[in-house]
Amino acid sequence: MSTAGSRPTARSRPTARSPRRSPVLPDLGPLLGAAVRAVLFLLVPVLLLCIVGWIASVRSTSSLAAVARVGADLWLLAHGADVAIVGGTIGVAPLGVTLLAGLSARRAVRMWLADQVEAERPVLPGPALGVFTAAYGVLTLLVALVARSGVGAASPLGALLGGCLVGGLGALAALWPLRPATPPVVPAWVVAAWRPAAAAVPALVAVGSLLVALALVRGRADVLALHEALSPGVVGGALLTLAQALLLPTLAVWGVAWTSGTGFAVGTGTSVAPGGTSLDVLPTVPVLGALPAPGATPALAWAAVALPVLVGALAWVLAARRGPRVEGLLHRCAAALVHGALTGAGVALLCALASGALGHGRLGEVGPDALLTGVVVAGEVAAGAVLAVLLGRGWRAWRGAELVIDLPGAPGGAPRTPRKLLGDDRPTP
Repeated sequence: MSTAGSRPTARSRPTARSPRRSPVLPDLGPLLGAAVRAVLFLLVPVLLLCIVGWIASVRSTSSLAAVARVGADLWLLAHGADVAIVGGTIGVAPLGVTLLAGLSARRAVRMWLADQVEAERPVLPGPALGVFTAAYGVLTLLVALVARSGVGAASPLGALLGGCLVGGLGALAALWPLRPATPPVVPAWVVAAWRPAAAAVPALVAVGSLLVALALVRGRADVLALHEALSPGVVGGALLTLAQALLLPTLAVWGVAWTSGTGFAVGTGTSVAPGGTSLDVLPTVPVLGALPAPGATPALAWAAVALPVLVGALAWVLAARRGPRVEGLLHRCAAALVHGALTGAGVALLCALASGALGHGRLGEVGPDALLTGVVVAGEVAAGAVLAVLLGRGWRAWRGAELVIDLPGAPGGAPRTPRKLLGDDRPTP
């Protein structure tokens, strides 16, 4: 029995500061809220733009609910989910919206990280990545189920997997600075391959974007003629231009496939490649007016195939200065091959998102062949990286050529042995 003046024992004292948390899982509530914010941050503007276009169109007979479903299907397409429509399927992702979705996920996770740091809570990047990725994927699945109708229905499995992919990549970009150290069992030449690959994939997309820009400048007359033929009006024209701007990253991936030599299709039996262009009737999309005219292309067009090789070599050289040093010619060549394989896998993923169907019939095949393009790009990038390794080896060997100089005898008459000079060594007086 304790008196008023007695102190409580250690067992009777209240727990200090805050309740005990699980050492494995992070706070689920804030992460789920971050996933909801990431979804709504982009989904709501897409829905609003579709509604604005519906209001501006005086000839539209669709209901507001149908227009909202179209906006949801567009958002789901950006996550890699094929949308089944009457008589066909749409499977080409607008990669501009995909990029915005990834940035939205990255922003939401960074906001969660800032709250965790401000509250001085521990951050476990692995569990946080898993929880956010799963939550984002489930929310994408729910949007696909709610937006289903008799006119269009997104694939539930594609929505789940695509949501996990896009949300997971965005969260990974936010959590990357907190990544754990690489296990020592992983060879150094494997670790040295991811950095040039991470630089080569966006560099290739930048090259594809440059080609698209040049094509738009060259075919601007046809693009403007197609735009005027649609007579979209002021608001409709602005929305049409915005929609095509969001489609430009998809066309940039097509440009990457063109530089690889494999090319891409804009309909069944068509081909756009350095070797020539074969086209059929195109969809009424003004930006497609920038495609090259059917027929043989100049032989100089095959010089574009050297661009992935140059990108692979430059990415390797620039990353080798900042990444871990790999000893041995054989290990460096192995790292260059892994660099090419990782780059090819990234390009194949982008090509898979940028290809598919745009309806039925002749538009059942649009975009590049993902597997073929990925394999070819992997070989070209690896060839450039291996060439950079061999040239670097030759350059170092040339600078470090052995020169044997016979030095005169020492002042005391003792003979002095010849000395070998390597690189920038200079003879001592």
